[in-house]
Amino acid sequence: MTLNEYQGYVARISHGKRLPGALYVARDVGSDFGAELNQLLAQLVLVFAVGPEFNLIKFRTEELKVSFLHYPEFMDAPHPALRHAVTIDLASGKARHTDYADNLNPPILHRKETFLAPEHPRRAAFAALTKAEEAAGLYEHTATIGFKLNWERLLREKGVIIEGHELQRVENGNAPHPACGHLLPNAGKEGVCVVDRHKTALTRYELSKPVKSLLEYGMLKSSTTFFDYGCGQGSDVRGLQALGHAAEGWDPVHRPEVTKREADIVNMGYVLNVIEDPAERLEALVDAYRRARRLLVVSALIQETVETDRAAQYRDGIVSKILRATGTPAIHRGRTGQHRRAGGVGGVLRFP
Repeated sequence: MTLNEYQGYVARISHGKRLPGALYVARDVGSDFGAELNQLLAQLVLVFAVGPEFNLIKFRTEELKVSFLHYPEFMDAPHPALRHAVTIDLASGKARHTDYADNLNPPILHRKETFLAPEHPRRAAFAALTKAEEAAGLYEHTATIGFKLNWERLLREKGVIIEGHELQRVENGNAPHPACGHLLPNAGKEGVCVVDRHKTALTRYELSKPVKSLLEYGMLKSSTTFFDYGCGQGSDVRGLQALGHAAEGWDPVHRPEVTKREADIVNMGYVLNVIEDPAERLEALVDAYRRARRLLVVSALIQETVETDRAAQYRDGIVSKILRATGTPAIHRGRTGQHRRAGGVGGVLRFP
């Protein structure tokens, strides 16, 4: 089957959720995708032992790839989470398995009715929920709502909950506080955890290790634009400007007046490890990625640099120093700051 033939067969499928580059459809007993695709799927199921629990199919529309997706709660949960994916490259005959079972922020589904055939008995109920969510403004910014934690935070911000497949408003004061999913020791049952991220910004008198590495390996040249995403007090920006580079940086506390912009190289130096909200962490990474034209450099502290024995656990990381957790409950950090995900690594993502 050639790519043109495959694209033609996928284009004939009368239902499903069509996105740029892919078509998603529910996989039910007796699903009919046309004789050619039915035969192809039957062969893939046999060769790669794809079980019936894989209840969605993703047809890539720009390359010869098919994915079988397992959403255990597709019918029952309003926004079910992906458990497992099997992606098969039809050209090479190789399969790649991705397991999301232990993922804290797995992909989730929206607009479930679009995956179903028009005559499906649950389609109307799913469509009614989508209409209510649109009216509540939940689909105004769709870049990151496809992940569980991001979606849950948006629901809290909008003051709504979903019961079954119905959207309901939450009375003022009854919604969980968005900044405190788990309280630190001595913070009090109703305490508010305050994380002063800006206190992790060190005063530097030399370039940071990630920026030194860019210069050392010849990735940052005089003709290359550089943007420091979360630059802290801006020592890297000032240092590079002194060396004649076109460098600028933004920080929500220390340099909020600078507009975030695109650049050949975008640097996130020790930014992700101080964001305590996993959903916000993902949003920051996606935002930085979109601004990088050639390279995105991501660095984070590793376990050896953090005193974890005396640190307090918070969500999926630790707070390395508590200055106050009595009286009106509040949690703050000292200079050593809050370090996320001990054992993290730094790296460079290359773009084609």
